[in-house]
Amino acid sequence: MLTSYEPVRSLRSSGGTLLAVPKSRLKSKGDHAFAIRALLLWNDLPEEIRLADSVSSFKSLKTHFYRLAFM
Repeated sequence: MLTSYEPVRSLRSSGGTLLAVPKSRLKSKGDHAFAIRALLLWNDLPEEIRLADSVSSFKSLKTHFYRLAFM
């Protein structure tokens, strides 16, 4: 189940579209589980990609990952 991140105090990230990442029991393998990694990858995306309202604007994700890998 996906839950949005709600900080205890008022932070700059309060209005964002971040997801809460559950704590894993096993640090060696638990943090590599899809349920954890998917949420971490989503939270690391730039806000303009997370707020995309259409598939065509979401395609900038490919450009984002290309820049991470090759630049």
